[in-house]
Amino acid sequence: MKKNKWWLIGLLVATVLFLPVPVGIYKDGGTREFQALTYKLVDWNRLTENGGIYERLRVYFPPHCYRSIDALWDREKKESFSEFYGEIIELSDDLVTVEPMEGERERNSADRIVFSKANLQELPLVTGSKVKLSYPGLIRETYPAQIDVLSWELAGNWQDREYEGSWWEEEQGSEGGEPLALRGIITDIYRDCFLLTTTEPSDIRLKVNGALEKRWCVGDEVSVTLNDYRRNEERNRVEGEMDMVEERIEVITDYAGHIPALKPVLYLYPTEPTEISVELELKGELSCSYPAYEEGWKVTAMPDGTLTDGAGKQYNYLYWEGELETAYDFSRGFCVRGEDTARFLEEALEKLGLSPREANEFIVFWLPQMEDNGYNLIRFQTEAYTEAAKLRISPKPDSMIRIFMTWKASDSFVELTPQALTAEDRVGFTVVEWGGTEIP
Repeated sequence: MKKNKWWLIGLLVATVLFLPVPVGIYKDGGTREFQALTYKLVDWNRLTENGGIYERLRVYFPPHCYRSIDALWDREKKESFSEFYGEIIELSDDLVTVEPMEGERERNSADRIVFSKANLQELPLVTGSKVKLSYPGLIRETYPAQIDVLSWELAGNWQDREYEGSWWEEEQGSEGGEPLALRGIITDIYRDCFLLTTTEPSDIRLKVNGALEKRWCVGDEVSVTLNDYRRNEERNRVEGEMDMVEERIEVITDYAGHIPALKPVLYLYPTEPTEISVELELKGELSCSYPAYEEGWKVTAMPDGTLTDGAGKQYNYLYWEGELETAYDFSRGFCVRGEDTARFLEEALEKLGLSPREANEFIVFWLPQMEDNGYNLIRFQTEAYTEAAKLRISPKPDSMIRIFMTWKASDSFVELTPQALTAEDRVGFTVVEWGGTEIP
């Protein structure tokens, strides 16, 4: 009887000390936790910060078995994960091949390592991009070697040090002539240069000598112009001196189609009360007008701009809207912060010849659509607009100012060659018109 008693006591003690009891299942991906008095069992199935999945069965003994699941996760990342930097050699829809950077421990295992990107966050990658990889520490000794990457991030901002690599042998490379313009994605930034892989044309590696502004980051897609460049055809590499770097953005430079002309308004300022007729000749279609456009407008205009129609009704201006079949050019213009748009328009419209009242009405109409954007790309398209929307006014004005603003919202700054802003002097019978459109 005594033996059975002690046997039962021993079984009870062992059960208390060693039997794991389910504690819970976590919404981090399905991690399950089991707690015993002397240890903790965790079946990890956790989503990592960058979209990977960490799967592993782990046993924790005192004092770690009494810690929270989050504290154990921090310990797990430090002890079980390995990290290294690599350069992307090949990219496909599912697989990525990297070459570990010089000095990385993983390079001792293989100079090529392949992994799946199926559960990883999307990154703006090209051949030559540098990435920081986190994996559970196991390298499968195939060739290329294989790992299960849990997370990755772009890594190529070395702006606190100068470039020390060898781009090519000194005697290699042919001299370039005219400045070379290419588009590509920045892969590395150093104190004295930056590297990128081109997207148009593709797969050319560039080394651009010159300090890059702090606003640029690895992964940015840019347009770059090089001076004094040399090309190595065998290695498909180019090196040159930085002339200009601009954001790669889909700005309409030669768009032909039906583009809305929003709120063109016409002010008429004769030197004395005058009966005036106005006709529009559009490359496009008229969609709205006020007063109604019936084969033209006929009004009596006063020197202060007040207009009176045949029925005796008065107006401040003639208004119309429509769609114009034309092309607009953004090779020159301005990139203005949304919060600075009002001040920019005040200064620009004064240079373009608008009176304070006319500028105020222009800004009140356009500012609500522009001031909350990160940036606005702005170009005043006088020639393209006046060609698509011709005016016939009788009697003929002594001076005419026609302003048509095209603009496009942008999330980031874009370098644009500034546009010269001038205006005709307001003398004699003066006609003023303003309108605009947002480029999609």
